[in-house]
Amino acid sequence: MNSLKGFGICFLLAVTLVAMRQLAEVEYALLVLTVVLITGSVSIYVASRQRYRRDRRIAGD
Repeated sequence: MNSLKGFGICFLLAVTLVAMRQLAEVEYALLVLTVVLITGSVSIYVASRQRYRRDRRIAGD
């Protein structure tokens, strides 16, 4: 399964590279991608902290 996951990531990177070559405004696309990645990371972190706090509260600690 890990080899398929690695192949999928390589395929995704190749598709991204081809798409970036077609774009005229590469800097704008990179900015949007960066903002999306940061927003996703922060939202996952916040959800993780909320889950941790809820689990600790339920456990009685």
